[in-house]
Amino acid sequence: MRALIRVCDLIEKLLNAIIIVLLMAMTVVIFYQVVLRYGFQSSNIWAEEFARYAFIWVVLLGSACAIRRYQHIRIDFALAAMPPSMRKFVDLFNYIAIAVFLAVLAWYGVAISMRTGNQMSAGLHIPMSFMYLSIPISAAIMLLFTVQIVLRDFVFGDARGRAERAGE
Repeated sequence: MRALIRVCDLIEKLLNAIIIVLLMAMTVVIFYQVVLRYGFQSSNIWAEEFARYAFIWVVLLGSACAIRRYQHIRIDFALAAMPPSMRKFVDLFNYIAIAVFLAVLAWYGVAISMRTGNQMSAGLHIPMSFMYLSIPISAAIMLLFTVQIVLRDFVFGDARGRAERAGE
């Protein structure tokens, strides 16, 4: 379990670094595009496309970090009204449903990435499969983080994980 936590910690640090770099690059490119458009009445096709694709990667990789830190969107008013034993069962069921969804998303994400390998983007001239790879990669990372949460909180019974999830 400790090895899994260390691997997930390393992956999360790497994701945070990638997200920071992409956000900084997006800011610079969008500023460049605004100056070019309003300062020189000109524009280019690649800046908007780069910002869009970088945003997609940031959102999907950021979602993985959010799952690991229990910061994903939840509706928990019904859970709060349940007794603790029932709440634990419903929580476990939710994480299993999330894991199944992420496995399906990763599977079909790989399929769509393979189908779009011959298509090139208009502005950046990169294969569209690179953009579609954001789906299975982020789904696989989210699945890994979800497995870690289930193992830590439900199999090994780590109270710290449940306290983080409850917002204590």
